[in-house]
Amino acid sequence: MHLLNRITLCIALLAVAPLALADRATLTITGRVLPGTCTLNAAPIDLDPVKASDLTPGADSQIKAGALEFTGCVGVSKAVLSFAGTAADGDAERWKNTAATDAADGVSISLLSGTTGNTYLKDGDTGIDVPVTGATARYDLRAAYYAPTGTALTAGEVSTEIVVTADYE
Repeated sequence: MHLLNRITLCIALLAVAPLALADRATLTITGRVLPGTCTLNAAPIDLDPVKASDLTPGADSQIKAGALEFTGCVGVSKAVLSFAGTAADGDAERWKNTAATDAADGVSISLLSGTTGNTYLKDGDTGIDVPVTGATARYDLRAAYYAPTGTALTAGEVSTEIVVTADYE
């Protein structure tokens, strides 16, 4: 075959061969870095039933332990707590009995910090530090019935709701 024939044959074969196509895409990745956080768990504190005659006027009665549990903490060295709810009538240190039905009269609820002592947690308290170690933390507290001195008591339900806010640092 002559050189010219060979060149013509090569050109013809290249023309028939499919061309390889290229494609391009851009991969976009997004995210957001959040400040450190934990999961706050506030288990209910169920006070044991008590007879009105067994409540000591002017004192916390039937104290029961509870705790705020922090789990899954990431990037946090402490939680800073604040408390909000309805203060007892005429007593800013205690919480109002807000039972929706058949509420007991003359009884409020005390919430105390820690496992001992008499530091009351009340509506509007802020800046309570809870150190976080690793991925967990715990804030012990106690709840109790409170019957003010000179108040007539009637039997019924006792409950309150307290909103606990945790800011993480």
